[in-house]
Amino acid sequence: MTKKKVALLIETSNRYGRDLLYGIRDWIREHENWGIRLVSHDRGESIPGWLKNWHGDGVIARVDSLEISAQLKASGLPVVDVSDERKLSDFPSVGIDNRAVAELAFAHLTDKGFRSLAYCGDPRFLWSQERKEAFLHLAASKKVECQVFSELETGKIGSEEEIQKLARWLRELTKPVGVFACYDSRAQQVIEACLDANLQVPDEVSVLGVDNDEVLCELCTPPLSSIQLNARKAGFEAASLLSAVMEGRSPRSNRRLVVPVTVIERQSSDPIAVSDPQIAAALGFIRQHACEGINIKDVLRAVPMSRTLFAIRFKKLVGRTPHEHIIKVRLDASINLLLTTELSVEAIAEVSGFSRAAYFSTVFHREKGMTPSAFRRQHHSRGIAA
Repeated sequence: MTKKKVALLIETSNRYGRDLLYGIRDWIREHENWGIRLVSHDRGESIPGWLKNWHGDGVIARVDSLEISAQLKASGLPVVDVSDERKLSDFPSVGIDNRAVAELAFAHLTDKGFRSLAYCGDPRFLWSQERKEAFLHLAASKKVECQVFSELETGKIGSEEEIQKLARWLRELTKPVGVFACYDSRAQQVIEACLDANLQVPDEVSVLGVDNDEVLCELCTPPLSSIQLNARKAGFEAASLLSAVMEGRSPRSNRRLVVPVTVIERQSSDPIAVSDPQIAAALGFIRQHACEGINIKDVLRAVPMSRTLFAIRFKKLVGRTPHEHIIKVRLDASINLLLTTELSVEAIAEVSGFSRAAYFSTVFHREKGMTPSAFRRQHHSRGIAA
């Protein structure tokens, strides 16, 4: 059988785009060895000239403009769209469930006790508008105050003028406030604006992004909390969908949505820290060492105080016991490894700080309602039917 040739018009400069490519690769390894044409391609960029005379079989692309949509239609090739700008094209598509993204953000911030929320989006993108609308709806339904940043016109995103406008907006918000930014770069701009406005992150303004681009998140000061999407699964779904279209099969759906996984919590959305220096130090120690198999005695050696008093103060401020918090940090680490690596469950248990794989599986099932292996099958790119 002749190997099919597929072009990938997906940017590689950000975490989301790279994870899409990993998911496509996973599908190829499991199903059909396509010949891939992948060249450097930025979001919104016109399709490359070579595509007009290319004798290929299909395309997976981020269709971010009407121009790109028209150019791809003119090619006559089967196309699967992996952007969330579905109003710009009528191709079969795979995207993120943006309502579910907003639900994760809302739950994360309100679980920390915030009654003042805000949303900072990007007006250029439909998915940003969808996240905003869902977030506002949730806030209204729970009678939680929620403000929205009134963005400057397209083209001014991230400019010095806009950072200053962001700073003025942030000063006017009811404090403390939890800010949900539509993606990590936007969240980084919010943190920069807080610096300009002399606002403390996270005690006055807590910030949550989307995409969990680890390099960008760790470059922020303080490190940025972010929602872990599942672009790898989206890439797998896109390859599955394109295969069906190229073979003339009717796919089960021309529009597939992939739900996000979890919030990867870092310091930017941890406002508890400033209210009690000793508990802040304990939280920092746990965040840094939880996966090394520490226990409460280790924490108290680092932050000397009465065990009883520590437990009382920790539970009051954090909402869970020190042991429960150590387990939560380990589970968050294990989830990231389940989704982004091929490590065995036994290896993940060890790397995440659990004493035994059986104990890890028991704790994971108790907290997530399924085993680690079942969670990986459900959320990882592999094992999805066409």
